[in-house]
Amino acid sequence: MRIAVFGGTGVTGRLLIAQALDEGDSVTAYARHPEKLAIVNDRLTVVEGELSDAAAIERAVEGADGVISLLGQGRPVKGTPVAHGTRNILAAMKKHGVLRIVVIATASASDPCDVPPLRSRFFIGIAKLFLRPAYDDVVATAQIVRDSDRNWTIVRPPFLKDGPKTGRVNVGYLGDGVTGTYLSRANTADFMLKQLRSDQYIGKAPIVTDA
Repeated sequence: MRIAVFGGTGVTGRLLIAQALDEGDSVTAYARHPEKLAIVNDRLTVVEGELSDAAAIERAVEGADGVISLLGQGRPVKGTPVAHGTRNILAAMKKHGVLRIVVIATASASDPCDVPPLRSRFFIGIAKLFLRPAYDDVVATAQIVRDSDRNWTIVRPPFLKDGPKTGRVNVGYLGDGVTGTYLSRANTADFMLKQLRSDQYIGKAPIVTDA
C-alpha cells in the first residue's frame, strides 16, 4: 500500500511511519521540517511544505492508496491552520481519486453517539477555556472531515501516553462504559494503520483507548 502521512514528525507519527515501512508499505511523509523524521528507508519519500501549500500537498497525495493525518497544533496559534491544511488535503484527494483517510482528533470533537460523563465534560471544558485555539482547530478539522465525500474515519484518543504496542484496544464512545482514558502512541499508530485497510469504522469517529 502507498500511504501519504501528514503530521509524521511527532512521536506517534514516527512510530506509524516505522510500522508501515516494517509492514512493507511505501510512505510519502509531508513535513514542514523533514529533518525531524530521522527515518531513512528506500520506501520513504519526503515532501517538504507548509499546510497552506496546496501544490505541495497534491504532490504528496498523488498516487496514494490512502491518507493518514496526525496533524495537531504543537502550540496554540491564531486561526485554524490544521483545519485549513486538512481542507487542502481533502481537495488533493478528490483531485487524484484517493478515497480513504484516517484522521486523529480528540474527545473535544464530539460525536452524536457520545453521552459524556461529568469528568469528560470537565476536561473538555478546560480545553475550551484554556486551550481555545487548539480546541477550535480540532473541532473545525473534524467537521471538515465529516462534511467531505471521502471514506473517512476519525480516531479520538482522550489522552495519549508512552507505552508499548499491544494491539489491544477498546473502541466506543464517551459515556458508554467501554472506553477508558489513555491510548499509547504505539497503539494509536497501530490502530490508525489497521483502519486504513478496513471499512469497519468508515464514517465513524470512535473513542479509542488501551484495553
